[in-house]
Amino acid sequence: MTNENSLTAFLTLAQTGSFKEAARAIGVSNASLSRYIAQLEAEVELTLFNRTRNNSKLTREGEKFLPVAQSLKADLDSYARRVSEMRATGRRVLRIGCGPLTSRTLIIPVILQMREEIPDMRFEVLVSAYQRPLDLLQSDQFDIFVGDLTYTPMADNVEIVVMDKQPIIFLAHASHEIHNQGPQSLASLLEYPLASPHLHKHWKATLITALGGTDLAAEKVNALPHIECDDYGFLTGLLDGSDFIVGGMPETFTEILASKTAREIAVTPVIQWNICAVRKTQESTPALDQFWSKLIGMNAGSA
Repeated sequence: MTNENSLTAFLTLAQTGSFKEAARAIGVSNASLSRYIAQLEAEVELTLFNRTRNNSKLTREGEKFLPVAQSLKADLDSYARRVSEMRATGRRVLRIGCGPLTSRTLIIPVILQMREEIPDMRFEVLVSAYQRPLDLLQSDQFDIFVGDLTYTPMADNVEIVVMDKQPIIFLAHASHEIHNQGPQSLASLLEYPLASPHLHKHWKATLITALGGTDLAAEKVNALPHIECDDYGFLTGLLDGSDFIVGGMPETFTEILASKTAREIAVTPVIQWNICAVRKTQESTPALDQFWSKLIGMNAGSA
């Protein structure tokens, strides 16, 4: 079994290309570093570095081994973190990353179900309009991500389930002049100040296309939003007496619509938000599997 010292030595030397710099970086002597590399090469039965007087470069076999070592190091780091959590709390902590449009509609119901069955279960819910959620999932910042994947990049070792395709609705204060003008195009709607979570480049591309795909459309969309915030409590607060337009999924605005403080704006064409659930395929714990099962069960129940 590869030990962590050898793995760290390999990854550091691969990055620096210098035994002297690598040894200094991990706080060992050159002799110790050489021993760690030799132990690893003996274990995998491969020559991983071409050594010269001034530097060391990965061999072809070393380049093939590099992603294997990186993956193993990530697993070891995850293991160490989770053992530390268990020692500190005596129970599992489940980290959920989610977009601001999903925290109330999907995450809260599942957590409440989980709490009934595992009362001492702990959760960390990290809410943000993440620009690169799959990278954060892969780096173990959270165990499950639920949110907008309007653009779904190619990703290895993850399971992605489309939970919902929600129409986006736009609201303005009940006294806003836009309510007297009939149905709006996106172009006319965006003449007003817009407040929203972060609009990543794929959402902006969707809006640019909806506005005609011209240079003028791109210039307008790239200047949006006028106020950017991932907290929907803050965004709905802007609907109280201001001239801002705020967009989101219908469930997000249930309370403010019921209060009649704000009204929905009729907009064409309707654009959709793809809400996806994502987990790493190689990760499996009872708590994680249970949360995932309940989450996907909600999706099946709404189909």
